[in-house]
Amino acid sequence: MFTASKLRLPAIGMVLTLVAACATPQNQCIARETAEYRAVSAQIEELEDTLERGYALHRQTVQYSDLRVCHVKGKRYVPCPRTRFQTIETPVSIDMDDTRKKLARLKAQRAKLAPAAVAAREACIRAYPE
Repeated sequence: MFTASKLRLPAIGMVLTLVAACATPQNQCIARETAEYRAVSAQIEELEDTLERGYALHRQTVQYSDLRVCHVKGKRYVPCPRTRFQTIETPVSIDMDDTRKKLARLKAQRAKLAPAAVAAREACIRAYPE
C-alpha cells in the first residue's frame, strides 16, 4: 500500500532534479545558498512523520530480475532478462523521547539558519533579477 509519505521522498528528488536542469540563475543561486536550511527542514519533516507514525522507516533499494520475451531478427523469440530496482520500507522501533529531543535540536538549528537563508535569498534576487 502506497501512502503520501512513501511517495514524497522520491517525488521530491525527481522534482529537484527537473528544477535544477532548467532553473534560472536566480533559482540556482537560491538553491545553492539555502541548501543547509532546506536539508535541516527535510530532516525535521521526516522526524515529525516518524513521531506521528510511532516508528521509523528503514529504506533499502533491492535489485531483482524479471524475464521477458524479446523479438530478434528472423522472427526468433528469446528470453530477455531485465534488471529492476525496488525500494523496500521496513518499520524500525524508535526511542520517542530521543526522537523528540533530536527534533527540538533541529528546530533550534533551523531557527538559527533562517535569517541567513532569507538574506541569501534576497541577495540572489538582487544579483539575478528575473
